[in-house]
Amino acid sequence: MQKILITGASGFVGGFLVEEALKKDLEVYAAVRKSSNLQYLTDNRIKFIYIDFEDTDALKSIFLEHRFEYIVHNAGLTKTPIKEQYFKVNADYLENMVEALIESKTVPSKFTFISSLAAYGPAEHTHKGLVTEDSIPHPVTNYGRSKLQAERYLKSKQEINYTIIRPTAVYGPREKDLFTVYDLINKGIEMTVGLTDQKLTFIYVRDLVSVILDATLDCRKNVAYFVSDLEIYSSTSYNELIRKSLGRKRSFKLRLPIPLVKTLGFIAEKAGKLTGSYPALNIEKVNELEAKSWVCDTKNLVNDLNFKPRYKLKDGLEESIAWYKEHNWLK
Repeated sequence: MQKILITGASGFVGGFLVEEALKKDLEVYAAVRKSSNLQYLTDNRIKFIYIDFEDTDALKSIFLEHRFEYIVHNAGLTKTPIKEQYFKVNADYLENMVEALIESKTVPSKFTFISSLAAYGPAEHTHKGLVTEDSIPHPVTNYGRSKLQAERYLKSKQEINYTIIRPTAVYGPREKDLFTVYDLINKGIEMTVGLTDQKLTFIYVRDLVSVILDATLDCRKNVAYFVSDLEIYSSTSYNELIRKSLGRKRSFKLRLPIPLVKTLGFIAEKAGKLTGSYPALNIEKVNELEAKSWVCDTKNLVNDLNFKPRYKLKDGLEESIAWYKEHNWLK
């Protein structure tokens, strides 16, 4: 069996990624922290590794011991009030891993990095209203900027056969950020931001992990893929699909102007500092909500990997919301 190391294995995407790798009969090593919640990693075939991304010597020892055929670097930080933390976790930790692989001469057949559409930013900053590989990146968040920095570093290392995956908004069972939207609509409030609808793109987590593994096992190297379900949705139609999936006939529709949302995000973030938490509505999130379009080019995803999503948004939302109800996240 071929060995695969999956970092960030205890996270939302990571848990599904481990499941998919097991289905493909890979020998799965799940990189987690001592404090990680392992409630969704119960298969006895999983081998756990505790990794300190700041200790390059320890990383070298792990790579020398196991000599992984494939590595999927999925670990990352998506939400923090501290700018420097994004770059430490999303960029510096990747650099440490790559340097350890090169110095220990244990470079895998494929190193797959899970980046984000946020690294390139929204489509309205592009010439054709479509984010493509040739677009000049214009990230609007520190999260996106840190992912872009990591991508540029990885591309500079000729010793590494890499694949970069840039998913758009990822949703599915166990996801916590978009869940706040479902919860609000379930309570009867259907909120949109801005005077005009956003153009949105999504990818269901089960489709995403299939793409990640297919791209990792594929012979192509030094390639990057934007990943969505190949469709474009308006923010209004997104809310409507959620409402229908929840079984609600009506809701109170509320459209908030951007300046008000910015103010609310600022207040929420300040309040979060006092309570020691970081709210779902924060300044970074407002920058994403302000963007007019998150449309990306998926042609090479279809051409190279023959990608056909199993889940359109309606199907994925229905399956997700059924899970949230079954596990009492929604009542």
